[in-house]
Amino acid sequence: MKILAIDSSSKTATVALVDEKGIIGEYSINYLRHSVILMPMIDELLKKCEVPINQITHVAVSEGPGSFTGLRIGAATAKGLAYALNIPIVGVSSLLALAYNVSEFEGIICPVIDALNENVYGMLIRGGNFEVLIDAGVYSLEEITELVSNYSDKVLFVGEGVYSYKDKLQEMIRDKALFAKDKDNMARAASIGELAIQKIKKGEVISYFDFKPMYIRKSAAEIRLSGEGS
Repeated sequence: MKILAIDSSSKTATVALVDEKGIIGEYSINYLRHSVILMPMIDELLKKCEVPINQITHVAVSEGPGSFTGLRIGAATAKGLAYALNIPIVGVSSLLALAYNVSEFEGIICPVIDALNENVYGMLIRGGNFEVLIDAGVYSLEEITELVSNYSDKVLFVGEGVYSYKDKLQEMIRDKALFAKDKDNMARAASIGELAIQKIKKGEVISYFDFKPMYIRKSAAEIRLSGEGS
C-alpha cells in the first residue's frame, strides 16, 4: 500500500507519500498558487522518493472544510490522478488532520480554520483516543467558548485560525486555552495520509467519480448567485 496524500485546503500546498510503515516523504510550499504548483510538487516528490507513479495504490485528499478554491483544486487533482491510475480516493477531514498534528495532547483538541467575520470551521476532539466530541461545523468564537466550557480539560487550539483569533480566544477562554506551536498549525499532507490508512483498513474509500469536497457552507460566489444575503 502506497498512498499519495494531497492537501490544498489552506495557504499551504502540501503533498506526501505514506505507507503502513510511516511517512516516505513530504513536500510543502506556502503562499503560492496551488493550481500552478500542485502537480509539479507531486512529480518532484515521486522523483525524490524514487517511487514510480504506478506504485501508488490510493490517493488521499483533504475533503475540507477550508478554502473553497483550494478544495476544488485538490479535488480535481486527486480525481484526475485516481482516474488515470484507476485507483480509489480517500477523503480526510482537514480539521481531523490538524488535530492529528497534536494527537499526543491529552486534553481537548480544537482545530480551527478561519471562516471570516470571527467565525471558524472547528470541532472538538479528545486527545489520546481521538474521540470526536463535537462534529465539524461553522462556529462563532462565542459558540466555541460555550462548547469548550462544558469540559474541565485544557483546550489546545491548532490550525491557521489560531493566527487570526488567538488574542480573542485567550481573552474569552483564559487559562483553559492553549495554542499549538507554529509548525503544528500548518496543514500536513502526511497527517492526511496517515489518517487515510485507518480509513482504508475500514474499507472507507470512494471512486474518483463519487468524491466531492465538504464545503460545509456555500461559497461567496454561490451566495451572490442565489441572491441570499442581499
